Order: sequence, then structure tokens, then C-alpha cells
Amino acid sequence: MLDIERRINSKEQLIEWLEYEKRKYGGAGTFFSVSEGPILYRHQKLLRKTEFYFNTGKMVRYRIYNYLLKRIQNKYCLRIPLNCCDRGLKIMHLAPVLVNPNAIIGKDCSFHMNSGLVAAGKDDAAPTLGDGVVVGIGAIIRGGVNISSKIVIGANAVVTRDFSEVDIAIAGVPAQKVSNTGRSALEAN
Repeated sequence: MLDIERRINSKEQLIEWLEYEKRKYGGAGTFFSVSEGPILYRHQKLLRKTEFYFNTGKMVRYRIYNYLLKRIQNKYCLRIPLNCCDRGLKIMHLAPVLVNPNAIIGKDCSFHMNSGLVAAGKDDAAPTLGDGVVVGIGAIIRGGVNISSKIVIGANAVVTRDFSEVDIAIAGVPAQKVSNTGRSALEAN
């Protein structure tokens, strides 16, 4: 779980996070849009409002929003627990994403389809991601590993060890460093 200061604990903070994340989805379009953006942003709104009501102890509203959140998560196989993800989470596609409830995800992280942050099976230790991590299609991050900031994890990679170097790309099974330029190269395009 995120530190208490990194959770949504006030209405102002909720509004700030929702506005920030709305820009990540390109304004989220309209409800009748054919793109995935509006549905994914609706998931984000429900996730953040559910977190807010849970964190502030407003249990009646929490239960209502949690029910609505679980409906959309079940429909699109999005398993993202409350208070795991810092501000700026972006889900790239309406496809399965699995996050262990003990995982800690930093700011501005992105998840592509069929990706997962899971426990290793021996214990409940779950991954910790720094800020600006991009998890590629089909990538799995397993166990209590720590991933530093601005790392790009390649498609179908299986990450089973820590990566403490900032701004690199990793790929393979098991994952290893493949490039010195991770997120910076993506932002240049």
C-alpha cells in the first residue's frame, strides 16, 4: 500500500488527480466514442473515487463506488486494487491487467495489455515500481522485486530480480538490461 501522504485523502486531491489523469487519456473523449479512452478513464474515475471514499471513511459511498468499480473491472479483466497506484496511472488497452494488492506503483506508470505484477508464490512479497515505468505487452513482474524509475519493460519479459539503474530498457526471460535509454527515448518520439 502507498504511504498515507501518497493516497487520496481530500476532495481537492481527488479533483487534482482526476484532472491529471484525464489529460493522460486525451481528455477521455465522449461516452459514445469508439476508442477505449472513455471506458478506461471511467475506470480511473471509479478507482480514484473508491479510494477517496475508503481513505476518508465514507463507507456508504465507498460500497456504492466499489460495486461500480468491480463491475467495470470484471467486465474488462482489470485487477487493480485500491491504494496501490500513485497519481498518473495509465492503462493502455482494454485487456487484462493484474496487480497484486501488495504491489506499490509510482507516479506516471503505464501498463499494456496482459501484463501483471504478481507474488512469487513463496510469500506475499509483491513488486515495487518507481516513477515513470512502462510495462510492455505480456510482461510479468514477479515477487518482491524493486524496479527503479523510468524503466521500460519489454513485451513478454519476465522480471524476477531488482533493477536499480534509472532510465534503461529491460527485456527477455529472465529480464536483463538491453539498453541505456529507456523512457527518455520514448519521450523523444
